[in-house]
Amino acid sequence: MKHEPANILFVHGNNDLYGGDIALLELIKRLDRKRFRPLVVLPNDTRHINRLSAKLEREGIACRFVRMAVIRRKYLAASGLIMLAVNFVAGVVALMYLIWRNKVELVHSNTIAVPCGAFAAQLMRRPHVWHIHEIVTRPAIACKILHPVVTRLSTVVAVVSHAVRRHILEDCPSQGGKIRVILDGIDVAAFANGNGNKVRRELGIPPDVFLVGMVGKVCRWKGQLLLVDAAQIVSKQREGVYFLAVGGVFDDEMHFMVSFRNAVSSNNLSRNFIISDYRSDIRDVMNVFDVFVLPSTEPDPCPLVVLEAMAAGKAVIASRHGGPVEQVGEGETGLLFTPGSADSLAAAIIALVDNPDRARVMGSAGLKRASAHFRVERYAHDFESLYGDLLGIYRVPALEREKQITSCSIR
Repeated sequence: MKHEPANILFVHGNNDLYGGDIALLELIKRLDRKRFRPLVVLPNDTRHINRLSAKLEREGIACRFVRMAVIRRKYLAASGLIMLAVNFVAGVVALMYLIWRNKVELVHSNTIAVPCGAFAAQLMRRPHVWHIHEIVTRPAIACKILHPVVTRLSTVVAVVSHAVRRHILEDCPSQGGKIRVILDGIDVAAFANGNGNKVRRELGIPPDVFLVGMVGKVCRWKGQLLLVDAAQIVSKQREGVYFLAVGGVFDDEMHFMVSFRNAVSSNNLSRNFIISDYRSDIRDVMNVFDVFVLPSTEPDPCPLVVLEAMAAGKAVIASRHGGPVEQVGEGETGLLFTPGSADSLAAAIIALVDNPDRARVMGSAGLKRASAHFRVERYAHDFESLYGDLLGIYRVPALEREKQITSCSIR
């Protein structure tokens, strides 16, 4: 007997193309269409960004915009909480309708910031996978509220690193059976043979300078200002080192970009520290660097940019916390530095500036590590297996489900 593909509703909170957005796109692109039919829902207040939705459209993947609550910092003020509540109710109702109208069998909420999918799945009695890409550290009360909600309203909690799992278990120590680690993956081959020379020419970077770079959204904790402090130290001790930071900023967080540009100017780094807005040619960008830096001041759960740099054959310098500790083989594929310390970051940069051959060897080792452990094919297969398990369980009599769900979660 031939079965129709299972309809899966993917609920996501942004329409950009950074870490969590790219992870979702790469997963959906590779799902077996004979088994799974995806429908993606995005919040209607991000329609104008038109990056993820445009990619989905080109892939022939159905996408809908609805009014729904997304947990963003701007809503955490007293005035914003009312709007958040209104959007929450509207979102749950809209998603329940989509579940009914499209005969959705499973709901996948991508990132902790989209609660509506979990509640809609609960009310419609559908299995729910909450895919957590974040390590939420502040405000502290957010963890105490969000983590119990995540574990209680999910059939399985899929997390992007062991660091994320440990963080959730600090607040929900009895819920380990629900949490499954599925490491992110990337298309490793896509980062080979990028045209770094094109980027150097476009941005006016001399061809013979050592280039240290980062890629990431400009925000409070990604570490752009820390990189400026480290660049000042490096520039005083070594000549011919340039820095390039690539990444845009959310509409309502323009002040972070202003502060970033002001810091570069006030530290007299305008000659050798270049800031570029969001770029779509990340393969070329990664290939222009001699060393890639991830200076996050708070734990980064499983940054895709680290994997992309490794796939491009670049040595990685990253903060010693969160997911990078699992991604980077310290001393083999890169170096880890003390989080928040400009001196420690500068020392790591200088160590590779002084030994570029070591940086190249680390880059080659990083490519091998990315190919062995972080391929997108494995990532997609892990989720297909999870979906298959859950859909199989939810088609058996109710009395058998509870035992099978636990087995599925911890496998």
